[in-house]
Amino acid sequence: MTAAPRQGSARWLKHLAGAGITVLCLVVFVRQVNVSDVLDALAHFHWAYLVLGVASLAVGYALRIVRWSMMLRAAGANVTFRDCCAPFLGSIALNNVLPLRLGDVVRALVFPRSMGITKTTATSSLIVERLVDLMTLLASLAIGLFAIRAIAIPEALKASAVSLAIAGGVVLALGFFFSGALARLFDRLADRAREQGAAKRAAVCDTLAGLLHGFNVMSRPRLLLSMLAVSMLVWVGEAGLFYFVLLGAGVEGSPLVALLVMAVATLSTLVPSSPGYVGPFHLAAFTAISLVGGTAAQAGSYAVIVHLALWLPTTLAGAVAIWARPELFRAAKSQAG
Repeated sequence: MTAAPRQGSARWLKHLAGAGITVLCLVVFVRQVNVSDVLDALAHFHWAYLVLGVASLAVGYALRIVRWSMMLRAAGANVTFRDCCAPFLGSIALNNVLPLRLGDVVRALVFPRSMGITKTTATSSLIVERLVDLMTLLASLAIGLFAIRAIAIPEALKASAVSLAIAGGVVLALGFFFSGALARLFDRLADRAREQGAAKRAAVCDTLAGLLHGFNVMSRPRLLLSMLAVSMLVWVGEAGLFYFVLLGAGVEGSPLVALLVMAVATLSTLVPSSPGYVGPFHLAAFTAISLVGGTAAQAGSYAVIVHLALWLPTTLAGAVAIWARPELFRAAKSQAG
């Protein structure tokens, strides 16, 4: 009787923590800029560059869908790029408007029914996708910190960024290479639990074994190399948006600067916040642009524009995708009924 109230309290605490962090970041952000200067910088922004930036972002998202379809097909799913478009874009839009990345939960547990794939396969692919993206971002951060000599970054921070990227890569590699052995171990544990009549423990072991079998399939050398290559292009596309917004804001910067700003701003979305990553993203982007020599007005306008350029197109595209494919939710509802 007490489990549900406790879970509800924990959920509300997460929402309150996210709201508090958002407010704190926004207060710090607003106190560092002059609003009239930011508005003036927005008025002088070269909007033609934004069109190029959004086009680059679109290429990156198309490649994300290609990568996801590759993983699902490797796991035995009969899906095409077109089959994956609406579920992927819909989950991104839901992430943008719902707290706690609930769009990811929907992609893993709700959309698979309409796609004809298992929830375990969808969850495995989502975890692999997130891990690969995290390693790519950490590598981008390390490359940017070392390549841009104009930024006075303490050597200890540079070393930490490199260490995180290497450690993450090692953990990811070990997880992939030993996933098959771990999956077989959990299969045996599940069989033993069933023999002992421990149904719940057997179900947990079966779930973990299923996830690890998915990791094992998706870590085959040829597929893994293909995924890493596509992932690099994914983030080149996203960095293109950050670069073109740099040009539009009149900030002197190279593609390497855009890579660094993208890594800092995107990693900030890991911090709990309100839907749409409002607050932490703006403060991180503002800080990164200030570090590379932008004025407070440029940094403030940049943070506002790049966030809007990331949030609005993906939200609209996802909303249209969900509207065009109502069966995404209808199939899960009929299953529940």
